[in-house]
Amino acid sequence: MRFFLILILLTFASISFADVMRVTILGSGTPRPDINRFSQSILVEAGGEKLLFDTGRGSAIRLSQANINIGDINEIFLTHLHSDHTLGMPDVIMTGWIYQRKKTLNIYGPEGTKAFIKDIKSAFKEDIRIRVEPPENHSEEGLKTKSFEIQQGLIFEKDQLSVTAFDVDHGGGVKHAFGYKIIYKNRSVVISGDTNYSSNLVSYAKNSDLLIHEIADAPLSIINKYPKVEGLMNYHTTPEEMARVINEAKPRYTVLTHMLLLGGISETDVLNKVKTLTNNKAEVELAYDLMAIDVKDDIRTYSIDYEK
Repeated sequence: MRFFLILILLTFASISFADVMRVTILGSGTPRPDINRFSQSILVEAGGEKLLFDTGRGSAIRLSQANINIGDINEIFLTHLHSDHTLGMPDVIMTGWIYQRKKTLNIYGPEGTKAFIKDIKSAFKEDIRIRVEPPENHSEEGLKTKSFEIQQGLIFEKDQLSVTAFDVDHGGGVKHAFGYKIIYKNRSVVISGDTNYSSNLVSYAKNSDLLIHEIADAPLSIINKYPKVEGLMNYHTTPEEMARVINEAKPRYTVLTHMLLLGGISETDVLNKVKTLTNNKAEVELAYDLMAIDVKDDIRTYSIDYEK
């Protein structure tokens, strides 16, 4: 009797987990080196797939900390080609190969992605030569990559899982920047990438289950004094703009990441400002590295930093 009860419970648990889209914040930081906040990278697990969005500094390390075999990553989606979103790409490609990646690694991103990946392999040409020759004898099969330079629209679909890219406005010299909408069964997650206020993002994020969005803030005195700071705020989303996005898109839950905060503004300051501007009616939380988010009927956030 106990055996059948355990079997029923395990079956129910597996069915329940199969309906969950799990999001893990691997890196929640900015270009600034920070041991607690690595650069931007987000893992989405759904339908047996492991999708990686951006590969900022330390992506491979955080994947390891999350007990994810780097060789199991077969799909990577880049929001844009700034270094804080791509520095970990050589590590994911090369270490994933060493750890027995079995399939071609598909990489989706803006114009320039193909050259970027080609240049990485060229930079590691000698390392590749050493590893494929005796005595290591690594197969080059797991080193295969296929790069796709994308435009707005559906770019990945498998069973009930889909990924759609949409244009955002990062400003400055960035010609192409994307956000992504991931749908699994009847659940949706939207990742903003780097952007200022974007009406296009709002339309894609409308009534989504989870919105992961960047944010930036600085005192007005500093913005007015330093043109570079003013430029940074124009390239990113301020708390006022973030509140506008939430009020218009009405996501079930919002997680703020890539917190570019200057002039003594704290993370708590920016969170409270957004909550106040949304009349404390929105569910908003700050991202942190190795934060897991289970997207289901109820949204649950928790740490998977097993070393703490």
